[in-house]
Amino acid sequence: MVLVRIAEIPIQISCHDTDFFTKRLEAYRLKDEDIRPRMTLKSSVCDEIIPPEGELIGKIKAINLKKTADGRFFYYGDNRDNKVRSLTLYDPEYQIVEIKQLASRKHSVFSLTDFEYMYTGLAFSNRLAIEGGLVLHASALMYKGQGIAFSAISGTGKSTHTGLWSKYLDDVQIINDDKPAVRFTDDKPFLYGTPWSGKTDLNNNICAPFSALVFIEQSQENSIKRMGPAEAYFDMASEVSRPSCDEALGIRMLDIMERLLECVPIYKLSCNISREAVKTVYEEIIGGKMP
Repeated sequence: MVLVRIAEIPIQISCHDTDFFTKRLEAYRLKDEDIRPRMTLKSSVCDEIIPPEGELIGKIKAINLKKTADGRFFYYGDNRDNKVRSLTLYDPEYQIVEIKQLASRKHSVFSLTDFEYMYTGLAFSNRLAIEGGLVLHASALMYKGQGIAFSAISGTGKSTHTGLWSKYLDDVQIINDDKPAVRFTDDKPFLYGTPWSGKTDLNNNICAPFSALVFIEQSQENSIKRMGPAEAYFDMASEVSRPSCDEALGIRMLDIMERLLECVPIYKLSCNISREAVKTVYEEIIGGKMP
């Protein structure tokens, strides 16, 4: 197991695909092994998965949610052969999470490593919510100490836009290209890098004050406008990582989201792929003339 710190959370983590995860976790690794983890996350692959005994709490499509006699929860899904293909077992605070996958599991798009990457990222997101933070589906950067996140549905161009900032401006660092973490310190929100950063694997173990959240839509012309909390609510709700089987935690995440809406400036950017698009955001958020 490896001890890491992600968004200020010490995590003891063990994954099946060590080659894949060792590289991604290295920047977050803690050298002081005496630090007590606030989360233990173990992911493995098995030839057979036998769910523990438990009371059925609910069912979402092919997913069964149950509660064990000792107060833990677990959910699992069956495949066409009625074999359990994956199982996630956790305590109510997501301090101890165990993920299992069936070794013979087949999927037309995703590999076992892909699923492991998604499941561990979701488990981290859930623990972060317990600690008062959340994970955004966004590409976040730091420019001269300010953290700016660009969010949109996949394929709209949020990564392309942050790439333009790196191309046209100095002193730009990518915090996370797909799933940055957000948490509060002294009632102020900060953006954090995480090792879960999508296809590009662009992330850094850094944090910055959360200065602005920009929702992107494609357009031939460039324009930007400030959004009010109510106007931005549904845009943000669709881009926040939420649990599929924990209603109470989902409500908690919405409360955190509302807190963010009240304290972080939110914008709607209509843009094309150009230096002018960067200039439009720069002059609105940073202020002054773009270098």
